[in-house]
Amino acid sequence: MMKILFKPQSLFIISVTLIYFFIIQFGWVQTWNFLRVPAMTPPHFDLRFYQYGAAAIEYGYNPLRYGPAPWINLMIQTNSQIPEYYLTQFQIAHFFNLYNENYFLIFANVVIIMYLTCCYKIISLNKNSYWILILFLSNGPLLGIERTNNDLIIFFFLYWSAIFPNTFGAILNILATTVEFWPAIAGISFIKKKIKLFLISLLLIFFIFNFQSVSSLSPEITSGSVSFGSKTIHLFLLSNFPSLEIKYFYINFILIFLTSITLFVKKYKFFNFEFKRQHNEVEQRLFLIGASIYCGLFIIASNYDYKFIFLIFCIPYLRKIKNKIQKNFVLITILLSSNQVVENEISLKIFNNIINSLALNLIFKCIIFIILLNLLIKYFLNFYKENGIKKIFF
Repeated sequence: MMKILFKPQSLFIISVTLIYFFIIQFGWVQTWNFLRVPAMTPPHFDLRFYQYGAAAIEYGYNPLRYGPAPWINLMIQTNSQIPEYYLTQFQIAHFFNLYNENYFLIFANVVIIMYLTCCYKIISLNKNSYWILILFLSNGPLLGIERTNNDLIIFFFLYWSAIFPNTFGAILNILATTVEFWPAIAGISFIKKKIKLFLISLLLIFFIFNFQSVSSLSPEITSGSVSFGSKTIHLFLLSNFPSLEIKYFYINFILIFLTSITLFVKKYKFFNFEFKRQHNEVEQRLFLIGASIYCGLFIIASNYDYKFIFLIFCIPYLRKIKNKIQKNFVLITILLSSNQVVENEISLKIFNNIINSLALNLIFKCIIFIILLNLLIKYFLNFYKENGIKKIFF
């Protein structure tokens, strides 16, 4: 009985149940603050993006420029609007009456349950490993639940696209891309499947018909406190070293150059990862999705740490690294990167500032980028050696 109780799957269910219990007992803000997750009100703050859009339509406003959303005043002041990319999503939200608080709360909880179900299934792939559970309970992924960001919806679609690498999976990938444009990169997980031609065709059609809307999207710029990406590093450097003149894309070049050194300079054996056993097809597809999203978003945007949920996809693949020192280094680096809030609190107590923890955390996130890009490139080089260039596209 005790063995079952302390299995990762059981601890996952217990953890989720306790979080829900404490929210009901002590409230939204108190529970999340206790877990060191910066809480916002009203609850499910990010997902209300759809509620506000639906409400604007209900009241007869243009949801891209007017309505009850708190950011609308900024739109009016700057004579701008929310990109048209989201208009269809607002219309769907209106169709399902998400402007109504009760309907919205049902929707928000369904989104969270969908995400939790996928996490449970990934934990079940690695029945004796606690790494996924620990990452799930880290600040970054928990922030995704607290905000109920639409990344949880994307996570759901991409998980099932990895489970069903067929026409159904390709459609799920497209659905993820309709929520935000960047999940399109996860299509590389279909590299071993003939269906990839169908998926590429669908993605091309989608981007052709939505070119104007997609091109109007500008990547989010976030602070360095709970975020990652080359633009986050750029902002951190400008804030703390204003005399340092550096463009954010220089950071990308430096990191890609460092990755190439780990790949081609033989004396850097620590980054020469070997695996103790063969990965199954699902583990490979999940890794390709998670690693490509992290590396892609790192290069193009500044991203809140709740996008660390996509690194959950990588854990089943990474935990099969043969060398225990390498494996623990990689997995612990991911965990350290996803607990920025806790590290800030420790730094504040010891050094009376958070600059040290911010800098160290950004270094950890850069290391993850180098490792994942290293493994991605190796994966495609091995695929090319085994199958030739033709199989990559056909």
